[in-house]
Amino acid sequence: MSRKRINFYDDSTLEYQLQYFKTLSEKQRRHFLAFEYLKLGKGSQRYLADVFKCARQIIVDGVKEVQVPDFQPDYSRQRSKGAGRKKKKTP
Repeated sequence: MSRKRINFYDDSTLEYQLQYFKTLSEKQRRHFLAFEYLKLGKGSQRYLADVFKCARQIIVDGVKEVQVPDFQPDYSRQRSKGAGRKKKKTP
């Protein structure tokens, strides 16, 4: 059974969204995707993950963060580039 892909954005809007997305930090990207998912509604999670080349879990995590009643984003503290878990080396 094949699913029909719904395009939530037209081509020009998508181009601007992608350019803007590239300028955001990791946390800002997560929150941006969460707000887009909440705005677009059902069926948009897979679409957003495909378009913005991210895991669907990132969107889920972002939604959890932004739906907290006292959501106050702090973008001043960010993980430095290259920080975090290191990639597993294959022999």
